[in-house]
Amino acid sequence: MNVLISGVAGDIGVGVARILKKWGIFGKLHGIDVNQDHYASLFLDVCAESPRANDKDYLPWLTEYILKHKINLFIPTSELELGVLAETDVLKIGDADLLMNSKFIVQTCLDKFDCLEYLSLNGVAVPKYGLVGNDVPDDFPVIVKPRSGQGSKGVLCVNTPREFEKISNGNLLWQTYLQPDDEEYTCAIFVSKAAITNKLLIRRKLVGGLTGSGEVVDNPIIDEYLSSIVKTLNLTGALNIQLRLTSEGARLFEINPRLSSTVVFRDLMGFQDLRWWASDVLGLGISFEISLPEKGTRFFRGSKEYIFANYLKG
Repeated sequence: MNVLISGVAGDIGVGVARILKKWGIFGKLHGIDVNQDHYASLFLDVCAESPRANDKDYLPWLTEYILKHKINLFIPTSELELGVLAETDVLKIGDADLLMNSKFIVQTCLDKFDCLEYLSLNGVAVPKYGLVGNDVPDDFPVIVKPRSGQGSKGVLCVNTPREFEKISNGNLLWQTYLQPDDEEYTCAIFVSKAAITNKLLIRRKLVGGLTGSGEVVDNPIIDEYLSSIVKTLNLTGALNIQLRLTSEGARLFEINPRLSSTVVFRDLMGFQDLRWWASDVLGLGISFEISLPEKGTRFFRGSKEYIFANYLKG
């Protein structure tokens, strides 16, 4: 079997490549990205430059690539690609199965306002929220951020009504600033086709917008909250929920309808959601009954150097 991973210049894409290389069940690992200045080739057999996902040539190019290279599984890792592919509402491209969530989950969660609106209307507790230009907060501070996008890009903390009035409407969402700051969690969830659910709760510290360190926790309040979200979304697949534990209980501030940047950490600790998901989609029959990492397990994001000795030689 051959696999194709997109977005391999990004942290999620290269993380997926590292895990699949270590797993060793695929014949060839292919990677594509619009940017060719990256080190993912160390973990891939083939690297290619692709059109951008919002380019009219993207889907025809992708289909041709998949057929030409006999790809069995395609793993998109960027939110732009997920949005474009969700619009097609297909389960396969060429002869390749897609490792992505349903059209409903992808489209709902990629729009942060729609996500909060849908969950709230279905009885899930969420922060107070609204659209800049339509709704005005009655309490501060609030977080203002784009309706779509990932990480901390474009995120502002607004402390006063006067500051809020100065913000121009640019398709922005506001939501209550959740406190305390030291009660932030990133939670990975996988639900198999047979409805077997695995969750990993990590209390985290951010460094530069990414999880810099974390500790595995066991918290029944958060666990129950996550279960209510999974049930409401009717999840089959994997996603990442980011939340804070407030005085009023667990409250999410974002759902990523994809694998997250802690995918390598999780895999090393035994929560191998990428492998489970791929196995489930391909029908490989891998058991999802696992030994989860123990409460108190900790991890830290470090650095590693990569040298390309002949990079400048033609």
